[in-house]
Amino acid sequence: MDTLKGKQIMVWTFMGNTRMYQALRDYGDRISQIGLFSFKVRATGEIYESGVSIAEGSTMRTYIRKWPHIKWLLTVANDGTNSIFKALRENTDGAQDKFLSELVRIMEKYPWCDGVDIDLEKGDDYSTAAKSTAMFRNIYNTVKSYNPAKLMNITRTWTPSSIGRTRRRTAGSCGGCVCGRLGRRT
Repeated sequence: MDTLKGKQIMVWTFMGNTRMYQALRDYGDRISQIGLFSFKVRATGEIYESGVSIAEGSTMRTYIRKWPHIKWLLTVANDGTNSIFKALRENTDGAQDKFLSELVRIMEKYPWCDGVDIDLEKGDDYSTAAKSTAMFRNIYNTVKSYNPAKLMNITRTWTPSSIGRTRRRTAGSCGGCVCGRLGRRT
């Protein structure tokens, strides 16, 4: 029985392993959006390529051409390193400013992308929520200023000290709570 027949699915992570390529090959006609884990960010705000290759000639580019209906998002992650999140949030030595310009740089380098997926984790507890929201607003505004048609997804994971459990907040194309605070939906 084909449980996906007639349904669309969204792949939040595409790490480029064999299983993921098989799913893309077999179900690409049903996938609506993929976040390509191809970028990481340093505490300086510099974005560098790491993970699944999306360079011309790569296996991934073959699938990008094969499935033009899929919305391809460039995912930028900090791998849960709190010091990176904090440097970006606090704009330490201009880290947030650099990060914003780097987002534009990667969108210019890969003009076929439909948007960006920001996967910043470990952003401290609720006491930093206002500064974090301001940072996310800056990210959103930078992407939309570059090209209003670009999709935007922002994910942040933290452990609130008051309740001691992890919550995942997602915004952007899914209409989650961070975008709600920004007053926008994409």
